[in-house]
Amino acid sequence: MLNGGAAPGGTVGAGGSMLNGGATPGGTVGAGGSTVNGGAAPGGTNGTGGLSVSGGGSSGGAANGGASGAGAGGAVVTEPYRIMAFGDSITGTTCYPQLLSQDLLADGRTNFEFVGTVLNNQSCDGAPFVQTEGHGGYQITNLVSGGANASELGPWLEADRAEVVLMHFGTNDIWNSKTTDAILEAFSQAIAAMRSVTPEVVVFVAQILPMTPDNCPLCPARVQDLNARIPEWSANESRPDSPVYVVDQYSNFDSATLTADGVHPTITGAQLMADRWSSALLAHGLP
Repeated sequence: MLNGGAAPGGTVGAGGSMLNGGATPGGTVGAGGSTVNGGAAPGGTNGTGGLSVSGGGSSGGAANGGASGAGAGGAVVTEPYRIMAFGDSITGTTCYPQLLSQDLLADGRTNFEFVGTVLNNQSCDGAPFVQTEGHGGYQITNLVSGGANASELGPWLEADRAEVVLMHFGTNDIWNSKTTDAILEAFSQAIAAMRSVTPEVVVFVAQILPMTPDNCPLCPARVQDLNARIPEWSANESRPDSPVYVVDQYSNFDSATLTADGVHPTITGAQLMADRWSSALLAHGLP
């Protein structure tokens, strides 16, 4: 797997356009969820360049105002990237994975395939069906050591052997009053499990959607707390050979108009999610 793009822990800005070259460690989401072109959100600096997948090696794309740098020893990608969308029902039974596939194909990208044990086959404006690891009702804290579903994660990862992971997880954990510390520890254990199967896996972690279910008045604040801590967590978790990038799925997402129930995105909300994932992938030269 080729790794490049933003420096570890950089945060992808929310909105239509993305960070050009990513953010350096510690870069944060822009205030109010504004899109940042060519650099990090406030507190970060320009990244070192994106990843190119052409020819014999990887070439670092130029950051804003910077020069492209030739990658040393980059491998030739001869097979499709194996992309795993990983999460709960927001991943498994809404349209974003299918719309993401449609976005990438519309951009002329064909060097990818979605992998997983769950078929996402919603009616999504004709978008292609795709495989995911989206499991309705699941909590990531239950998928790691000591959790009720801990025996399931390993077989999924072995079957999928994903090279790129798109993780939107934590909604049900928050709904069930799991602490931010517990959720972030589960994120770390899940990534360790991914690396045990694919050492150079590239992980994109979402700052999750806002949630306003009627039966959880504390959920909005808990989501904000988790999302605020994800950039620092990702900077500590990221490695040069297995980067962890943050994708802001929270900012400028109105749960009142873009979800059906305060939690699950409508097709319009799912398209916004897909656009943000697509922009993050393309900003880092994937696929």
